Amino acid sequence: MNNYKSLKKQLKFCIKTMNDSSSLYVVDSNKDFTRKRKHLFGSTLFNVLLLESGSLKDEMFKLFGYKLDTPTASSFVQARSKIRPDAFHTLFDMFNERTQKIKRYKGYRK
Repeated sequence: MNNYKSLKKQLKFCIKTMNDSSSLYVVDSNKDFTRKRKHLFGSTLFNVLLLESGSLKDEMFKLFGYKLDTPTASSFVQARSKIRPDAFHTLFDMFNERTQKIKRYKGYRK
């Protein structure tokens, strides 16, 4: 359980780091994720990773705690489309760098 919390903490740190320079990872850096809304860059990136196999509407209710002011599935799809695909590659690489222990044998990777 402790390892899970550590990994989640590392993932949130990576997303926060990317959120600080979010203009590098969006389609239109002058317009996308500039206003305060329910779907911010970091939360959208994290929520994409949390999606399970249910319908998008049900997943949105689950993510936002079954509240009446839950954003629509359409708004989530629109927010998700503003994030460039290489943002997920960057997140993957950044997370692996922070969590993977490199095993070396005489300076070589095993």
